[in-house]
Amino acid sequence: MTRARPAFFYLLRSGLIITIILGGTFFSNAQSSGDGIWGLDISHHQGSIDWKTLATKKPDFIYFKATEGSTHGDDNYENNRVQARKYGIVSGAYHFFSFTSPGIRQALHFIHTAKLKKGDLPPVLDVEWIKPMPSVSAVVREVTTFLTTVEKETGVRPVIYTDCMLYNQYLKDRLPGHYKLWIASYQSKPDCECIFWQKSNNYKISGVDGYVDYNVFMGSKSQFQGIRMD
Repeated sequence: MTRARPAFFYLLRSGLIITIILGGTFFSNAQSSGDGIWGLDISHHQGSIDWKTLATKKPDFIYFKATEGSTHGDDNYENNRVQARKYGIVSGAYHFFSFTSPGIRQALHFIHTAKLKKGDLPPVLDVEWIKPMPSVSAVVREVTTFLTTVEKETGVRPVIYTDCMLYNQYLKDRLPGHYKLWIASYQSKPDCECIFWQKSNNYKISGVDGYVDYNVFMGSKSQFQGIRMD
């Protein structure tokens, strides 16, 4: 997932400072991290995946981008899902939220495209910073519409992917009920409670060209099984 980062992050990316501050995110295999349940999130940005090779690395799960806004679909989504199922990798779908179209249209577009099934991971709504951000009331209204529509149609409450700052400023205590979070935090463990933690956007793994996002599930194996769709 593409993260919008504050200006200081871009300054750190130049030179050797990034190696010191974020060096821990550049591990080349899951074993070096010591994480139990780990996985990736993938979109068309990763291009064509060598699934036979990737499967040998045994990721516990992969989330795939399905849609963005009310009309865009990820070109690789359907094939990625077929391949993940072929190799027995638990998978799920996420939607990249746009603040330029109504939440209900985005939700229906996602539901139609994602085609979620029993055993899949719960649907995910990816909410990120834009410039300028809409008002708090507009963000809450459209995000709420998306979340409640997807839950009504699928019977599963979506997970929200974001960062702690955006969640605290725009969504916390403003949504109709409790939503589990997937938090991107590359420098330290998230300050807000989450079930998924995106630890790196610079992960290297055989079978995927370039960098890919690396995530961990913040719970036990039984809890992981428990979040899958019935």
